[in-house]
Amino acid sequence: MGLLELTAQLSSPETRPAAAVALAAAFGADSLLIFVRDREIDAFLSAPGFAPALPNGKRWRAFLAECAAQGRHEGTLPLHSADDLLPAVGFANGRDVVFVLLGERSATANTEWFRTLLPLFAAVVRGEQTATVLNTQAQLARESAGRSAVMAQTLDRTRRQLEDALTAARETRAELEHVNAQLQDHSQHVELANLRLENQAEELEAQALELELQASELLASNSALEEARAVAETADRAKSDFLATMSHELRTPLNAIGGHVQLMELGVHGPLTAEQRQSLARIDRSQRHLLGLINEVLNLARIEAGRVEYVLSDVALSDALADLRPMIEPQLAARSLSLEIRNAGDLPVVRADRDKLQQIFLNLLSNAAKFTDAGGRVWIDAVAHPALPDRVLVRVSDTGIGIPVPKLGSIFEPFTQVDSSHTRPEQGTGLGLAISRDLARGMGGDLGVESELGKGSTFTLTLARATERHTAG
Repeated sequence: MGLLELTAQLSSPETRPAAAVALAAAFGADSLLIFVRDREIDAFLSAPGFAPALPNGKRWRAFLAECAAQGRHEGTLPLHSADDLLPAVGFANGRDVVFVLLGERSATANTEWFRTLLPLFAAVVRGEQTATVLNTQAQLARESAGRSAVMAQTLDRTRRQLEDALTAARETRAELEHVNAQLQDHSQHVELANLRLENQAEELEAQALELELQASELLASNSALEEARAVAETADRAKSDFLATMSHELRTPLNAIGGHVQLMELGVHGPLTAEQRQSLARIDRSQRHLLGLINEVLNLARIEAGRVEYVLSDVALSDALADLRPMIEPQLAARSLSLEIRNAGDLPVVRADRDKLQQIFLNLLSNAAKFTDAGGRVWIDAVAHPALPDRVLVRVSDTGIGIPVPKLGSIFEPFTQVDSSHTRPEQGTGLGLAISRDLARGMGGDLGVESELGKGSTFTLTLARATERHTAG
């Protein structure tokens, strides 16, 4: 079996131990061990399928740290006992993964190609760990859904009881009004009426007491409803936190998918045909697209959870747009669109977070490219705010398809798209504009839109102008 095939078997927990033994022999050593850094505790742990613990761990930790620092390190290490020292040579590619060869026959074969694959192996191991975490979280989510269903049934039962109590109260009041009418109609029977009134007074007192009890029950029910509302708000916050965590965790297995694609393209599993390479290219494009969508969801979840920090500074719009231009020009060129930055030399300096400002421009220019027909135009200009001299209006305009008037009020809402059909030419999460507006407001500005169907759109970003005191510094 070839070295590449043995290396490929390291990606499977079932074949990993035997493959490690065979690779050690191929590299001229008695044993091969792989360690992956646990980023939460910042320490190297042996990868699944290798020895779970080693004697004299302090000596091993120092050896692994030296390997990660230098890329290659030699020494002697204990394996089966503290007194049984073996020659060892370790190799690293970055700070996160190290493989060590042990034995009298120290490594003589070329290991450089194997070292370049270490990050991919680390991605595979972390993908296995993430899958275990996701399974556990999914079970917890199912249990939480069951508890929520029970709570919903309890609330529905309470609501029905309250409705029945209110109906009974209305019926009682109608009966009392009817009795009063009868008493007025039979005024000639004064004594009998008085007796009846006394009896009815006692009944009214009892009913009043009952109504007071019902009022107390209503107050208690209102309190319970308020608590339920608080629970729902907590659940909504938990949803945002859960979404942020899950979106973050999902990126690891997606990166692992990308790593497997690269392994296959390298021929680890054997030679590929042209059709297979085309399929791998489609898988890679889909993985990158899905990773981009998850990043958008993660960004929105972080914004909703209040976890985004803004570092405001004086930013020259001309510099920010110049850095951004190489990122968007390939997309514009693919659709034969022209981009013009008007009066580039006279663009003002604004107070903003540079990275987040460029993210807003990238979202707006990407949308303009998607929804503008070939041969169209996209341009950017900046003007002073007509009412607020300390504000600047930066406008991104296009000659695209435009936005229907009924849709203008909702395009900044999360997961909202102008065309929600499955046949629209451009697919996405509908989060770009929502994230852009939240980022603009986080920097003390805002984002608005004007559009005419069939003639194009103009998105206006409002930002604070840099003061003289800031620019002088």
